[in-house]
Amino acid sequence: MGKAEDTKARLERAALTLFVARGVAETTTKEIAMAASVAEGTIYRYFPSKEQLALDLFLRHHQGLAEALTEAQRPAKGLRAKIEAIVRCYCEWADRDWTLFAYHLLNQHSFLIQVPDGMANPVTVVRDVISQAMKAGEIPKRNVDLAAASAIGVVMQAATYKVYGRFTGDLSDHVRFFADAAWAVLSVKEK
Repeated sequence: MGKAEDTKARLERAALTLFVARGVAETTTKEIAMAASVAEGTIYRYFPSKEQLALDLFLRHHQGLAEALTEAQRPAKGLRAKIEAIVRCYCEWADRDWTLFAYHLLNQHSFLIQVPDGMANPVTVVRDVISQAMKAGEIPKRNVDLAAASAIGVVMQAATYKVYGRFTGDLSDHVRFFADAAWAVLSVKEK
């Protein structure tokens, strides 16, 4: 990694750490620069604004996660296997860089509106898998968005609890539990 790439990486890591600890709006460029051991003006060599830095970090993770989920579920046969592949990928992704994952989780409501049309989206990946399973008769047909939200919530809410210190350890330690719970949610019969 060259000096410029190293500086940019230090800025991004410092920003991530501060954004998770304090929030994007509450973090100043001066604090980011201090944490990255650079002059404040150096930030603007790489990013036009703190807000663009925050958005770039979010979008890169958002797209990368969607692509990883797509690849993870692709070879799996049947919804149950696809659920496990998606859950495993999601948990491993979170465990690999918890600060980045927590940033994405905590800031999704601020940045989802700015996701460009056509960009890979983790929710769309899961929704499409569920929709295909409904069409194939693997699970009962119902509102696919409600089903996707419910299944995703199994893991997302647990991750949120981890962000706020309600439990510790790797999400990957609970893949079987999350996958079984998501399957239970999706396979509930209509009454």
